[in-house]
Amino acid sequence: MNPLEANRDETMLHPDLRMAWLRLCEAALNLGCPIFLTEGYRSARRQELLYAQGRTSAGPIVTHARAGQSWHEAKRAVDFAFRGASPFHSSHPWELIATMAEHLGLEAGYRWKKQDKPHLQLCGGLTLAEALAQLKET
Repeated sequence: MNPLEANRDETMLHPDLRMAWLRLCEAALNLGCPIFLTEGYRSARRQELLYAQGRTSAGPIVTHARAGQSWHEAKRAVDFAFRGASPFHSSHPWELIATMAEHLGLEAGYRWKKQDKPHLQLCGGLTLAEALAQLKET
């Protein structure tokens, strides 16, 4: 896997997140606002490269999490966008998707103080350290 490229492989997600993600995609499609995965699992190397963006490398800041601080590394986070023109436009039903995701047990970055509309994560009552440790055990 190239650390410079976003991983869109749904099979690399934690099984519980994958199931919730697939259900969310189906619900969004049924409502006429289809979504797609823009990034799932991230290696620590990719996370650090993204953190450097806008700080020590070119481009805008896209994350506030360093390696070891992201649920993407635990295979328990996804970023998504809407199919069609302007996939990240504010006119899309971000709040509706966030609400549906929450009903599936996901935490929506849409609700955060530092809003991250395209981000969803499945903590499952774990701390990030516990989730990362679980990943290493499997």
